[in-house]
Amino acid sequence: MGKYNSTSGHLTKGMRIALCQQKCRRPALTQGELKEWLWTTHGVCVTQATISLTLKHSDELLVMAADTSVPPPRLALRTRQAVQYL
Repeated sequence: MGKYNSTSGHLTKGMRIALCQQKCRRPALTQGELKEWLWTTHGVCVTQATISLTLKHSDELLVMAADTSVPPPRLALRTRQAVQYL
């Protein structure tokens, strides 16, 4: 079967974000080295094409990771109440 014996080659969104962050921290890493890093860090074996596609969308993934502009739940649920005049 080869060097990698992983049963799952699927990356979660968190793994994809971690991959992009690793590439930003160490831009000299090749896609092969990033593949090795994924294996040692997350135990996931992926193809070079998966690495390439993930890095292609890295801007979107990193924006999603940094997005903390979610309003507090109370404000998100607030609605207008009808006024009753007696």
